[in-house]
Amino acid sequence: MNRWLYPVLGMIILTMLGGIYTFSLFYHPLQQHYGISSVAPFTLAFSLITLTYSIFIIPAGVIYDRLGPRIPLIAGAFVIFSGYLIASQMKSFEWDVARILYYVGLGILPGLGIALVDAVPRPLASKWFPDRPGTAIGLVAVGFGIGAAVMTPVITYLLESYGVFRAFALIGLLYFGVIVLCSLPMKDPPVKREEESLDFSLGMVARDIRFYRLWFAFFLSSFAGLMVIGNAAPILRKGAEKVPELAGLVALFLIVTSLANAGGRFAWGIVLDRLGVFRALRLNFVLSAIASILLAYLYSSYLVFPLASVVYANYGGVLAMFPAAVSIYFGKKYAGRIYGAIFTAWGFSGLLAPYVGGLIRDVTGEYVYAFYLALTACVVAILTLKDTG
Repeated sequence: MNRWLYPVLGMIILTMLGGIYTFSLFYHPLQQHYGISSVAPFTLAFSLITLTYSIFIIPAGVIYDRLGPRIPLIAGAFVIFSGYLIASQMKSFEWDVARILYYVGLGILPGLGIALVDAVPRPLASKWFPDRPGTAIGLVAVGFGIGAAVMTPVITYLLESYGVFRAFALIGLLYFGVIVLCSLPMKDPPVKREEESLDFSLGMVARDIRFYRLWFAFFLSSFAGLMVIGNAAPILRKGAEKVPELAGLVALFLIVTSLANAGGRFAWGIVLDRLGVFRALRLNFVLSAIASILLAYLYSSYLVFPLASVVYANYGGVLAMFPAAVSIYFGKKYAGRIYGAIFTAWGFSGLLAPYVGGLIRDVTGEYVYAFYLALTACVVAILTLKDTG
């Protein structure tokens, strides 16, 4: 079987998981059904996804390392389906009870399921492509980048055609079917005897300075990207105070930057294979730093499109390169759990970065200092990797 099948299947699986970025499509029909005008009660489920995802990614990696790829993929697909099926029963209850089903079914369970599924495709690709890990993982990571673009019309159609509650069941079934179908051919490559001595355990990695440098660099570089991504629409609306036309370009901005995110995942994987992991990471951080400082002065202009696209592309690249870095420096045998441990850095960034960026805007009335913070994060990330590798 051609080994390229595995990153292609991984890309399809992550495209399904990337559909989670369409989550806000559920808010309006639920608000209408329950007569609730505020949005905050519905956004909490998405926060629970992020939190649960970050917590369970390490044990999910352990399950993959011990049991192989198919079991966590199928189990994760079943958990996601179960969550959406539970949420479909909300229609039978008033909001006081229904919200429990909502937070469990569309928050906690999808987060757990996504962790189980996402623990597999990138480490698996790195195992099959020790000669080109960046390219293979970059191809897989494209899926998460394009997930929203692919799934938005699908989920919109289901919501409009079947109503929100029946759509939940159908969406869960769709996730289950596609992920399970893609999981069936998945398997790890045979491990050569001479490679076994090169593999680090999680305990060994915990005593290796490179692990902490990678974790902190991942946190900082993700912080810069997530700060911009989490405030994308408000940034454009703020810029519209000087260039009014920007207010009508929010949807176009999100599409353009989403495509940049997806393209960056694959492009930076190729760069990693050509330059080496730490040179590629440093170049990524440098370009993000330059884009951040320029955005501080130019986000109130049409240049916000190309400059933000650089940030999005580099953020996507970070998510492609760090799994490769884990495989290159710590071996393939325990790549799932080790990457899971490093991926917690993304979880912390996801909790802090969007809020901090918005808070700076609320306090100062501008995003200028938020971009300064993104610049600082990129510079510190460069220094963190200075003496590594």
